Amino acid sequence: MRRSDEPIYWGLFGFGGMVIAFALPALLVLMLLKGFGVNCFDIQSVAATWWGAGALFVIVSASLWHGFHRIYHGLHDLCIHTTRLHHYVLYGAAGTLTVVALCLYAATFFGLLK
Repeated sequence: MRRSDEPIYWGLFGFGGMVIAFALPALLVLMLLKGFGVNCFDIQSVAATWWGAGALFVIVSASLWHGFHRIYHGLHDLCIHTTRLHHYVLYGAAGTLTVVALCLYAATFFGLLK
């Protein structure tokens, strides 16, 4: 009997949902305040610190895994039978975009992007 990899994806889904519920609203409020002229923080200066880059990476990557997992299981609600191809495409996209986000945050942290 083959072992399932679903618990890993459900764990990432749950973690992403928790991050979206707690961190994303706070980040959006800070960005909204910046839009109104309250200069409370600069996203590039936050991303230039190791903890800021790490926090932004966790917020983005957890949101990606949460969203793609929701899309994967939402296909069932749309009466679309999911196959291994759907599994590989959606989770592969989440993994690829996570690596892209990691590279962008590393480049920002090390000052390669200005």
